[in-house]
Amino acid sequence: MRYIEQREAVCRFAVEMEERGLTWGTAGNVSCRVEEGALVTPSTMPYREITPADVNLMALDGTLLPDEGTNERAPSVEHKVHLACYRARDDVGAVIHAHPLVASAFAAARVPLPSFLDEMGVFVGDEVRVAEYAISGTPDIAENVVKAMGETANAVFLASHGLVACGRDLRAAMHVAGQVERAAQTYLAATMLGGPAELPEDARKLFAAVFDYKRLND
Repeated sequence: MRYIEQREAVCRFAVEMEERGLTWGTAGNVSCRVEEGALVTPSTMPYREITPADVNLMALDGTLLPDEGTNERAPSVEHKVHLACYRARDDVGAVIHAHPLVASAFAAARVPLPSFLDEMGVFVGDEVRVAEYAISGTPDIAENVVKAMGETANAVFLASHGLVACGRDLRAAMHVAGQVERAAQTYLAATMLGGPAELPEDARKLFAAVFDYKRLND
């Protein structure tokens, strides 16, 4: 079986996604880039039951690449989103699609989340935009995610659906997903106090520079 360490990491971070409350049941999916394409979690399988052999090896064009010792389970229905991110962005090494409660509320309301916290500007980008609605599993939803993410953003909301977060590796992508959910919670709380204040322009420029450096060098 090829990429055993990476397969184990995908399994581990899939469980972490659930443990951190970023998804429920079998919703969501996790992937990481490898030399031949990407490793993607299987469809509708409880995360704690996924073994390295259950993780799918896929070429970036969507071809399933059977590997010795694998169960060849069907890949997540959202594998098109993951593969599209890798094709569009060389700096993306891992993708996490999650359904955190408050971030999903922003997605359901189709409301973008501005970069109003220091750490958001450093780890997520200038804002979390909303990708146009498309049915799950279709090429359209993958195209909409890539369009909304652009050349630099690390996260987007899927309209009426959930969150897509990416990073140079699985740990970075998980950190982005957690940051977005925390920021979404903080934003809602701040609205009860009159709304969050905007960051000063010099701070925004500094955080943007740090974001770009970390995205390309971490």
